[in-house]
Amino acid sequence: MDSTYAKWFDNGSVVVDVQLEDSDEFLSEEEIIMLTGAPKGSEILVVSKDGAIEFRVKNPMFVSDMVRRLISIDDTTYSYLLSNDALELKNEFSALGIGTRCVIREIFAAKKALEEYPIESIEVYAIGNYESFYSKDYPMRGYYVWATMGFDALIPMNVRPKLSQEFKDFLLISELVFTEKGREEWMKKGESVHLSFKTKSDSTSWALLERYMAEKEIEL
Repeated sequence: MDSTYAKWFDNGSVVVDVQLEDSDEFLSEEEIIMLTGAPKGSEILVVSKDGAIEFRVKNPMFVSDMVRRLISIDDTTYSYLLSNDALELKNEFSALGIGTRCVIREIFAAKKALEEYPIESIEVYAIGNYESFYSKDYPMRGYYVWATMGFDALIPMNVRPKLSQEFKDFLLISELVFTEKGREEWMKKGESVHLSFKTKSDSTSWALLERYMAEKEIEL
């Protein structure tokens, strides 16, 4: 594991409170900690809410609780939905790589849980644009960071006309962010968008994540 991961993540310091009717048949505490991506010193409450299983993570580093929901698509398939506005670190912790490691932990945990809970995708509404990317008071970079980590979607229709000629035929955000020039294009012209990470090992999402982790020297 890398030094940032070693410093800010310690499963032994996380408290898990599962308030489900059949909690004995649910995920173990270790699996819950990994699936939420909770950093050290967190408290995780697991409840049933609005037809989903909700994981609410409290931590002194967070501006507000970090929330994840496990939602059933049908009788046998699940999709793990992430709420981007619920992953907000206080300023003193925002540039340390903690947030990205929270997400990467859950991605790997979701893949590991595929046999018991077939989590097909991890979804997020990623907020921001070029102007907010460089905001001094409240930077919002989710639209760019999540995309470079492998979260994908069709390029929004209102963004497509703004793209340079060489990118006009691209359909997916992943096509843009696969190259350095394309990433710059998405940074400057992209905007808030609903993104999805496909957990199957042969997906484009994994190819992008592996490159992202290598570039950032992230090791779990």
